[in-house]
Amino acid sequence: MNILGLHFGHDGAACILRDGRIAGYALRERHNRVKHALGVSDVEINRAIEDAGIEADDIDRVAITSTQNMELLTEFIDGFDISLVRHPDDQAPATLPDILQRENVDPATLQRHAIRSTFLEGEAGFHSEVVKYVFPEGRTVDWSEIRAVGWIDNYITADAWERPAGLDDLAGRETGLEEIHRLGLHLPVTVRWRGRALPGIFVQHHMAHAAACFFRSGFDRAAVITHDGFASGESYHGGLFALGDGNRLWPMTPHHMTLGVLYEAIAALTGVGDAGKLMGQAPYGDPHMFESAFAGNEFDIRESLGVNSVEGWRAHCRRRAGENEAYDLAVLGDAGQATEPVNADVAASTQRLFEESYLAAVRALARILERQEIRTDNLCLSGGTALNCPSNSRIWREGPFQNVFVEPSCDDGGIAIGAALHLYHNLLDHQVVRESPYASPYLGGAFSRQSVRQAIEGLGDAVRWQDPDDAAAADDLVQDRVVAWFEGRSEAGPRALGHRSILADARPKENWLRVNRIKGREPWRPFAPIVLAEKAGDWFEGCPLPSPYMLFTAGVKSDRLPAITHVDGSSRIQTVDESCGDIYRVLQAFDAATGVPVLMNTSFNGPGEPIIETPEQALAFLLNTEIDAVYIEGYRIERAAG
Repeated sequence: MNILGLHFGHDGAACILRDGRIAGYALRERHNRVKHALGVSDVEINRAIEDAGIEADDIDRVAITSTQNMELLTEFIDGFDISLVRHPDDQAPATLPDILQRENVDPATLQRHAIRSTFLEGEAGFHSEVVKYVFPEGRTVDWSEIRAVGWIDNYITADAWERPAGLDDLAGRETGLEEIHRLGLHLPVTVRWRGRALPGIFVQHHMAHAAACFFRSGFDRAAVITHDGFASGESYHGGLFALGDGNRLWPMTPHHMTLGVLYEAIAALTGVGDAGKLMGQAPYGDPHMFESAFAGNEFDIRESLGVNSVEGWRAHCRRRAGENEAYDLAVLGDAGQATEPVNADVAASTQRLFEESYLAAVRALARILERQEIRTDNLCLSGGTALNCPSNSRIWREGPFQNVFVEPSCDDGGIAIGAALHLYHNLLDHQVVRESPYASPYLGGAFSRQSVRQAIEGLGDAVRWQDPDDAAAADDLVQDRVVAWFEGRSEAGPRALGHRSILADARPKENWLRVNRIKGREPWRPFAPIVLAEKAGDWFEGCPLPSPYMLFTAGVKSDRLPAITHVDGSSRIQTVDESCGDIYRVLQAFDAATGVPVLMNTSFNGPGEPIIETPEQALAFLLNTEIDAVYIEGYRIERAAG
């Protein structure tokens, strides 16, 4: 069975699930070069189909999901139309907006047409800025002609889920799994595409996150938490507590957390403007602004402090900053002064709040399961907040679950995969296909050596190239050259994991600044290491091993790695084994030459760009930066002299 999974929101993507295995995957940003690009088009669909080795006519079913409050833009997929599946005694299928109105579903809630209104009416604020960045096509399209379907996540809900409840209340509440499971958090549809009518489903955003994580975890049973940056903590749109059991997922209750949007708001306050940067900024500060009254979910904070969690915390940080005479308030929010105490302390305090709140949520879920006599040592985390590595490590060290799994595409780029897995396992009742030794992150496009050679030769005398032996890259690194490494299928998710990476020796401290300069990044931003899996315990501690996706923070045990050791002695590690491909042999050769099984590893991209996908993009990076050499499928390429 071949399932086409589609995600129409920001970080839009297409995937092909073939008999339960991910056979093809394409993330839109890698192809249109707009970071976090919104929507999905024929480009991504055709690429995923090609990589899967099938034809469009081989698709049996379609699974669709989207980002919260984003409508589905079908205009960019040839012949694509969606209608609801009706009962046999109903009339012919109608378009989704038609049937929602027929059933008296509030169109103001369900069809906010957020994207269109952003461009047509000029909505102000965060949402407008995000949409206009991730969907630049919207500035020029004729919106009167665009085919789209409104946001569908609110179509299925439970009255009990709308009631205010703090984490302690949730932990003490009875959850009827059978009743909740009947909700399904999906909506049957018929998809008309390229002359065919295919059965399909819409999958609610957080059920897609949960499926992407649990069904790739290798666990037979696990507690599941999904959470991302949706603005409201008052419904299930910010995330769910769930239970994965065999090939089933049971949504239990929303947790009403607001950590994602809070973190983004403070990233703006400290001037870095990005959640990932705030995570790197936090170790420069002291978390003395943290107050436990702000820890918990939205309703915990409203009850204890009488304020909205995000606005309340932001006001608290501003007030505490104003009370400290040692701070220079003039630099609060100055991007060029990110490590100044006033900015760094706000970041550190917010990171502490994030960790304490997430730990409280994990413990609440454990109590819910305990009340129902459901036992598991396993926890799955998904959604954008699961990219917070220090939090993940604390949950593993201090939480009630022995094993913690986060899938590499836990951001919204992974929910096309999750929608397809939800359909295949949870609805069609197929058993889970276990991946060994762990779920592969290498799901994107691959390129033949012939196509790589053609791309190189197309540059003529601008480059020099050779086809060296396997030791060449390690030799370059031993000689303290900075190289890019490109092999096989690209990584799914926002972290470079050795297939689209920039590599450097982690021993010279100056490589921290050097590689930041090459990438056009702020000089204070830290770097992560790759380490041989079999030797990781000798060099790092305090996180689960192996750690194949760069999603946990470890303590660095050696003083020999200053270029990848953050100011607090931590490092966001990736363990590498044979399943990672030729990058494993590069690391082995470097270890044999130096006695150090560790290299600096960062994403192969320039400032504000998505990770590189194609040989042509890799070669353009070589010509436009100070990097010493680029390896693409074994070929070594450098700029011609002069």
